[in-house]
Amino acid sequence: MKVIVVCLLLLVNTTCCIASEPSDSLLKQLNAAIKETALYDAVHLRSIAVTQQLLNNSIAASPDIKYDICLKLYEGYKYYNFDSALYYAKQLQHFAAFKNDSSLVVDARIKEVFIMLSGGMFKETLDSLTIISINGASNVVKAEYYSLLARAYYNFADFDSDNYYTPRYNKKANYYLDSALQLYPQQSFEYGYYMALQQLKKGNPDIALLSLNKVMARQNLQLHQIAVATSTIGGILMSMQQDANAKPYLMQAAIADVKSSTKETLALLSLANIIFKEGDVQNAAVYIEKANADATFYKARLRKVQIGAILPLIEGQMIKTIQSQKEKLITSLIVFAFLILLLAGFAIIVRNQVRKLKIARLSLLHINQQLIEANDLKEKYNSQLQETNRQLVEANAIKEEYNGQLKEINRQLSEANKIKEEYIGYYFRIDTEFMLRIEKLMANIDKKLVDRKWDEIKLLLKTLDLKREKEDLLKNFDKVFIKLFPNFVSQFNTLFLEDDKVIIKDDQLLNTELRIFALMRLGITENEKIAEILNYSINTIYSYKTKIRNKANIAKDDFDKKIMEITTLSF
Repeated sequence: MKVIVVCLLLLVNTTCCIASEPSDSLLKQLNAAIKETALYDAVHLRSIAVTQQLLNNSIAASPDIKYDICLKLYEGYKYYNFDSALYYAKQLQHFAAFKNDSSLVVDARIKEVFIMLSGGMFKETLDSLTIISINGASNVVKAEYYSLLARAYYNFADFDSDNYYTPRYNKKANYYLDSALQLYPQQSFEYGYYMALQQLKKGNPDIALLSLNKVMARQNLQLHQIAVATSTIGGILMSMQQDANAKPYLMQAAIADVKSSTKETLALLSLANIIFKEGDVQNAAVYIEKANADATFYKARLRKVQIGAILPLIEGQMIKTIQSQKEKLITSLIVFAFLILLLAGFAIIVRNQVRKLKIARLSLLHINQQLIEANDLKEKYNSQLQETNRQLVEANAIKEEYNGQLKEINRQLSEANKIKEEYIGYYFRIDTEFMLRIEKLMANIDKKLVDRKWDEIKLLLKTLDLKREKEDLLKNFDKVFIKLFPNFVSQFNTLFLEDDKVIIKDDQLLNTELRIFALMRLGITENEKIAEILNYSINTIYSYKTKIRNKANIAKDDFDKKIMEITTLSF
């Protein structure tokens, strides 16, 4: 006997693995199906509307025709809407009475009781079943009657869930299900499903799983039959503490329910419970809200009670998640503000450089004016200068001195203009790009806040990488500086012995020490400004400067002068 049980377990597990798709794929399919719920319902309602039109056009038709049409309408509303299904079940009784077919009358009455049970009307269900007489009914009708009695008592047992009434109700249900199984054809879906249900209630979940997997292996199963079988498999696995294995089956059941417009369902509720325990609060909230909407639409009283047990927990967790996301958003906005202030600091630095360039230009104009005046004096007193060699030498010396000053000033002006052009262009490009990104991000966040798409806000915030932004900012600074002073590193290293030279990594243009002296070469000499730009403390900048100067092979007092004399500027 033990060997048989082990074999059954292996067969069930193998079949489960073969039948189950990856959870991620099923999760995407389920979420897509839920988004298309309105489309599936519209198709279902169009089919019902066509049948309804047939009934409206068959006022003078025979009871046989009206019965068949009402039966189609009943089947259309059976799992979709409680009130409409109940109405057409009563209509079936009316037309069955006209047909004078006692078996059809009983069948119509059973269909009405089925809807009562689906809506959670337990007392009305039991009262109605006890007064129905199935004498003279067909085997099909009798099978439905006994299986409905069994389902009712199983529901009573699950609802009470105690040690006194539950075993008694299960015993009665098994008794009635025995009668139903004797009447159902053994190759029918109902026989396989109810056989599995009976084994489950008798405490044989492994045999129940085996029976259900045999049912699932059949061809041409209807969507609702797939939903019922997979939902029951999922429920059995959950009772065996195998939530991970139950989840794919519950997803398949939920997908089939959505596509078949089934509103009286348990799969989504069970699935929401599992993934909520796993920590996936977002999807759990979607599923429990969908299950609640379906139960409300169908008027399934028992489902509303079951949903009410887990809905507050999921909603509470969602509130906590939203609050956490709001706090993270506020933190990110503070960081954005700091970054904007940092860019404003760079703007001030560039503005100061522009001011210095203007002063240098005015100085150059003044010197040019002096040179013009000197040339005028030279022409005016040329005859006098020829009278004495001493006066001529002095005049030539003055000219050469002014020419030297002019060349140096021209060189400094060209260098300053080049630095201005490169860094002003760099600043406006970086500033423009950053502001565009900030505006786009703020617009997206604002839109998604309005649409309450918290998950997408979270994804947007994850795209912000302040550390990478800072690194990119420094790398762009390095590129512009090396473009201006392509030989800066090599000339910088001439100030040190071989062992003390700065070594740059393959993925670097400048390191921290070189950036400090690169800023000094651009005219930014205050430790406070350098520390602010590089995001270091003033003491750290001072330590770096002292350490580098101590390693130099020249006098400390001459080191900064040598840095400023690096003139490998590319024009």
